[in-house]
Amino acid sequence: MNRLLIKMLCACMLLGIAAMPPASANTANSGISAESVDKYVLKLMDQMDLPGVSVAVLRGDKTYVKGYGKADASRNIPVTPDTLFEIGSNSKAFTSVGLLLLVERGLVDLEAPVTRYLPWLTLQAKGEAAEPTVGHFLNQTSGLGSDSVARIDPSTEDTALQDTVRGLSENPLWSKPGTQFLYSTGNYDVLGAIIEAVSGMSYESYMSAEIFQPLGLELTTAGRAILQGGKEISQGYKPGLIGNREYQAPVYRGNTPAGYILSSATDMARWLNLQMNPAAAPSALGGAIARAQIPDETVKATLTPPYITSFRYGGGWLVFNKGDHTLFSHGGNNPNFSSYVLFDPVQQIGVAVLGNRNTTATYAICEGLYALQQDLSPAAAPMDTMDTANLAGQIMILICTALCLWLLYAWVKDLRLIRNGRRLRRRPSFSLYAKTSGLVILAALIMGVAWYIPKMLFWGYPWRFIVVWAPFTIVPAMIMTAITGTMFSALRLLKMWFPLYPAGLTDNQTQPQVIQEEASL
Repeated sequence: MNRLLIKMLCACMLLGIAAMPPASANTANSGISAESVDKYVLKLMDQMDLPGVSVAVLRGDKTYVKGYGKADASRNIPVTPDTLFEIGSNSKAFTSVGLLLLVERGLVDLEAPVTRYLPWLTLQAKGEAAEPTVGHFLNQTSGLGSDSVARIDPSTEDTALQDTVRGLSENPLWSKPGTQFLYSTGNYDVLGAIIEAVSGMSYESYMSAEIFQPLGLELTTAGRAILQGGKEISQGYKPGLIGNREYQAPVYRGNTPAGYILSSATDMARWLNLQMNPAAAPSALGGAIARAQIPDETVKATLTPPYITSFRYGGGWLVFNKGDHTLFSHGGNNPNFSSYVLFDPVQQIGVAVLGNRNTTATYAICEGLYALQQDLSPAAAPMDTMDTANLAGQIMILICTALCLWLLYAWVKDLRLIRNGRRLRRRPSFSLYAKTSGLVILAALIMGVAWYIPKMLFWGYPWRFIVVWAPFTIVPAMIMTAITGTMFSALRLLKMWFPLYPAGLTDNQTQPQVIQEEASL
């Protein structure tokens, strides 16, 4: 962990930034070109097939917020600045402030082992008991594996968060606590459980009473458990065989602190303003906001795509050292939502983009809008991995469908030949049984490939995760692949066991002359 003195000095420096006036929606003479923002957002929405987007752009003391596209296409409901989106892992920054507020109040010690607050949480690393500190979870150095997200069960129960955290002890840590940065969504579920244990409140109630309301984030809510009626909530989407389709993802209440806070462009604009000007927040909250921005210097910086420069991790923020200033960012992806947030306190530029589909388009839009605020040309949008996976699924479905129709035609044709006595059962032999075994193995291999390819593409995660997170086309594509392989092997078996004979030949003839098969299969 960082030395306490360094933390205090950094926090004081951040708190010393003068508070900016409240953000204004008026863009006149602000340096924010509404036209350029609108043009760029609409261009990428069309290019990357994003149903709905809400953005907040801050530059100096001015703010531009706007919604684009549809929050619910089937009911023709447009996105507005007040439309709520699940913000995915951008929830971590909120949870970090919630935890650090307890630190500011002297109720939580970042250097204390997690068992001080969660005595029932037992963890192991390399066969030995491990006790990561609270700070290790905050800075993603606890050693928890990145597969923790795949082990969380859907749940709406009040005990969901505690159940999620208890489940983390079922697998050993990937590394010794404090030795390396390893991003794991479970780290922030642990922080949420600490918040509950120390505050005596549910995570959702604590965040509402102690974070959202005091900061003036009137629309933001922790998950859907206490979501009040009357708020505009976007429908979520996933790519399918033809365009985007609505998708009601399971509720993962046990993962709320790490990924299921809902917010709007209006509230994200205020959140960004507070991030760039912590002194504008109530004193204790301002200290928590500033402390969350202090990167962990005890482990080496991380370099990972799509970033081209290394970063360190703070409290829910990726922290990039740009020489004369620091840039903060974070992405968030849920099965049917995505978000990206970026801000530069020195230049006083901040951008938040919320989308109703899991896509890298939100990252591309955010980076592009940030570039525009610096009067730079946006870089080309990165490849969307979900669109690529969906395209592969579409192609496989079309190819397998065509092959299955052809195989079905061949099956019907050969069954008619059997009924008409043109295909007769061959006398069993060792060679025939050996070939039969080979075809059975081939069919099993094809089904195995259909089972394991998605697991390989999705980091070895189980099928229950893939079904929720992958595009709609992936599951039917794999099913069609397995069916095609089975039909092909079965047709070859039929042709081997029932060869085609000349017309008029009877099965009483002991050594019939077999007609050469068509070179089809």
